[in-house]
Amino acid sequence: MKQLFLSLGFLSLLWQSAFAQEKRTMTLEQCIEYAYQNTALMQKSVLDEQIAEARVKETIGIGLPQINGSAQLLYNFELRPAFLPAFFLSQGSGSPPDPDAEFVPVRGIFAPRYQGDAGITVSQLIFNGSYFVGLQASKTYKELTKKTTASNKVTIAENVTKAYFSLLVAKERAKLIDANIARLDSLIKDVKALNKQGFAENIEVTRLEVTANNLRAEKMKVERLIELSQELLKFQMGMPVQEKIEVTGSLRDYQLEQIPDGEVRADYKNRAEYQVLETAIALTKLDLKNKQVGAYPSLVAIGQMGYATGARYFSNIGDFSNRWLGYGTVGLQLNLPIFNGMQRKYKVEQNRIEILKLEQDKRNLEKAIDFQATQAQITLKNALTTLEAQKRNMELAKEVLRVSQIKYKQGVGSSVEIINAETAYKEAETNYFAALYDALIAKVDLDKALGKLGK
Repeated sequence: MKQLFLSLGFLSLLWQSAFAQEKRTMTLEQCIEYAYQNTALMQKSVLDEQIAEARVKETIGIGLPQINGSAQLLYNFELRPAFLPAFFLSQGSGSPPDPDAEFVPVRGIFAPRYQGDAGITVSQLIFNGSYFVGLQASKTYKELTKKTTASNKVTIAENVTKAYFSLLVAKERAKLIDANIARLDSLIKDVKALNKQGFAENIEVTRLEVTANNLRAEKMKVERLIELSQELLKFQMGMPVQEKIEVTGSLRDYQLEQIPDGEVRADYKNRAEYQVLETAIALTKLDLKNKQVGAYPSLVAIGQMGYATGARYFSNIGDFSNRWLGYGTVGLQLNLPIFNGMQRKYKVEQNRIEILKLEQDKRNLEKAIDFQATQAQITLKNALTTLEAQKRNMELAKEVLRVSQIKYKQGVGSSVEIINAETAYKEAETNYFAALYDALIAKVDLDKALGKLGK
């Protein structure tokens, strides 16, 4: 029993600590900044930039001096034979050398049993066209990763902003439902008082209570929608599920101004994906240039120095002062490509075709950006028109409800009229918030089309 109470106490502490976790209060800008730091997409982009930085340094290293050291010790357990003409071995006979004489193998005369060598080789690239083009390409690749990061930022800003607005709309809707419930509860209280005095029937109280119960059920749905919207926002931000979040701000902070009637033109340079494509084209052109300069000669300065030894007995290997003799060479090495089976020609041709394809993609993207800007502009105009109409409808429905309540209190109206007005007002509210959300999303899409999102 004691263990049971201890377990229950431990679970209680865990429960309290979970609910005692402090909520993180964040604005839209803070939500976007948090997403930039914590989403997997941005973290991968940062890693790609680090890889590109390392690639630039790797390419630079090719043009720096290359120094390599080596050492070896060999034991010739069976010496390689040397073949000498037979007349070399018969020089003391006084007979003239015979050019057709047989060769005689001899061992141990020209090859030591033990051999050692230790040296350093140095090379320095003097000229290589592919190196200089490769250095440019590595820097361009680094720029490409940065542009890709900027494009990913736009995507993240779009997703977080839409989720943030969805949460704000749901919270605003919950506030209006609370106001409707409070108003209806006050009316039910008045009707019950009239019922006790005999001026209202029980059926009127029941009808109003049914309407109030429907509103409370609607409120529960909206509360679940708020919870779901919070989870969606945390997901888009890369925030752990167990963390608590509370967004600040109001829909009134985000003005949906009317846009001009004239055509809105997008600046291609402001679109991150356009910048990515331009950088990709530049990178492909450098690849083409690299293949072309592959036909140029390359020049390398080389140098080598070291010490070598040879001995019949292993004990003599350690006599460094007498038996290890130095050697060294310096020089230039020129490499001149002559013919590679036309491979380079066709690689260049493939690159040129690839550039044409990318240029076609660029033109298609320009057309797509123009269409997106026009579409977003028209969509936002329609959304603002619908929002204005729904706002007016909600105000009218609210006024009808107010008049219906006054008429009922004055004895010239009915509870059915109030219920119908309440239903119409709730429907008008729902339509208004749907139109408000559509307008906010349309504004986000227009900002994205014009390249303003994520700036």
